[in-house]
Amino acid sequence: MNYTELDTKLQGRNKESRKEAENTYLKRRGEDIALLYHETDVATFKPNGDIILNSGGWHTLTTKERINWALAGTGKRLLQERGVWYIDREYYVGRGEYNGEKLVPIRFQDGITIHADGSITGGLTETPNREKADKILKAKVKKFAQRCADSVPIDKPGMGDCWYCSMKSEDGKTWGDMGDNSHLDSHIKENYVVPSLVYNALKECYNANMAFWQAFKDTGWTSDDREFGKMAVKKAVYRYIMKRKGYAI
Repeated sequence: MNYTELDTKLQGRNKESRKEAENTYLKRRGEDIALLYHETDVATFKPNGDIILNSGGWHTLTTKERINWALAGTGKRLLQERGVWYIDREYYVGRGEYNGEKLVPIRFQDGITIHADGSITGGLTETPNREKADKILKAKVKKFAQRCADSVPIDKPGMGDCWYCSMKSEDGKTWGDMGDNSHLDSHIKENYVVPSLVYNALKECYNANMAFWQAFKDTGWTSDDREFGKMAVKKAVYRYIMKRKGYAI
């Protein structure tokens, strides 16, 4: 894909929008052209040839596929290793260099830009310290997820919960997802179980009511049901937080 090709597609009755695949559209954004997947512009093509990438926080296989559509023809590719997304990862895996040039891993983050000249800005440079930080973070989140599981049955979500976890927009996004999810770090540090956080995690992970009713108090389930609830909470909370930390889970 490139801007000129997409501009040619958006003509006539499809001047402003054109469907490319399931839940995927080309959209004009002023002078720019976006590749829209669900509600996220996963790629924005600029007239100068730059491409801005954005996951919208959804590090899923299909989101990665759509971004790689946008990267086709750029010589770049989005790959995943140990739950982390990288640009150009294939160039240095097992070699450390490409065409004699020593390469440094470039880690994906929303807003990373592939410029027309092939350079990349907005990414994170991978270092041994960052890999160590990944392990520390994952251990902390696993410990917190276990803490939430051990607290089952949990009090139902209420007005006393963290506002960033409990308050939502009309389309169902939490205040945290709309802005700053750093409040999650506070919950982990304080080892504080927030019922709304657990509820949001269960809903996102399972999209069903069963796990919800097996995790919270006063819902009439047996001790065996509670054991299932504990396992569900542990998995859901870990996935929920790691996703918001930018990991593909």
